[in-house]
Amino acid sequence: MAEIFPNEGLDLIYAGYPKGATGPANTWLALFTAFTASTVGTSAAVIASWSEVSNAGAYTRQTISSASWGTVGTTQSGRGSGAAQVTFSTATAVWGTVNGFIVTSSLTNAAGVVWFAANFDDVTAVVVNTNDVIKVTPSWVYTG
Repeated sequence: MAEIFPNEGLDLIYAGYPKGATGPANTWLALFTAFTASTVGTSAAVIASWSEVSNAGAYTRQTISSASWGTVGTTQSGRGSGAAQVTFSTATAVWGTVNGFIVTSSLTNAAGVVWFAANFDDVTAVVVNTNDVIKVTPSWVYTG
C-alpha cells in the first residue's frame, strides 16, 4: 500500500501549525481511479492528478467531521489517526475501478486540496458496478 501527504496537503497542515489556526470542521472523502492499486501520486500531485469517480451514478464525496477523527497515536509504522467508517451511496451506474481514497478540503468533485491519499490496505483495486456499495475506513500514518 502506498500513501502520501502531497505538498499541497502539507502546506495546509503547516499553515495551521505552529500558527495556532483552528483545524477544519470537515474534510471530505473521495475515491480515486488514477494510478494503480499499489501506487499513489507524487508529492507534487494536485487535485487534478487524482482522477476521481465522476459525479454520475449517485457518487458524491462523503463528509468526515473533525470529531470523527480519532486521537493521534503511535501505530506500527509511525504516528497516525483514523476516522469512523464511511459508506458511499449505492452506485446507480458503473463507477469503474477505484484504487484508493483521498481526503480533501472540498465537497465538490475535482476541487479543493488533497490533504492525504492512500490505496486500500489490501492493495486491491475495487470495481464498483451498479448497485454496489463501497465502505471505507479512512486512516493516515506519518512515518517521517
